[in-house]
Amino acid sequence: MARWIVAGLIILNILLGVGCYLRFGEKTAQAQIGRPGGDFATVAGQGNNNSVIYILDVNDGVLAVLQTDVMNRNVKRLAVRNVGDDIKRMK
Repeated sequence: MARWIVAGLIILNILLGVGCYLRFGEKTAQAQIGRPGGDFATVAGQGNNNSVIYILDVNDGVLAVLQTDVMNRNVKRLAVRNVGDDIKRMK
């Protein structure tokens, strides 16, 4: 009986070792290959009883508004606007 327990634990350790090896061998995600990382300004707030996140890409001048729904674990894009163009029109 003790041999089966020891053999089971050895097999379990081997499987866990292989799983760790495969997990750490994964490549990281590269969302924007060839483009330098952006500079972002973020502000969190409340709107319509939900959390709202304002994200401004400083390099491109694009403002995105995201609404988070915690109950449904959902993120909804409310609006995207090019603020850089708005500033150029005001000058």
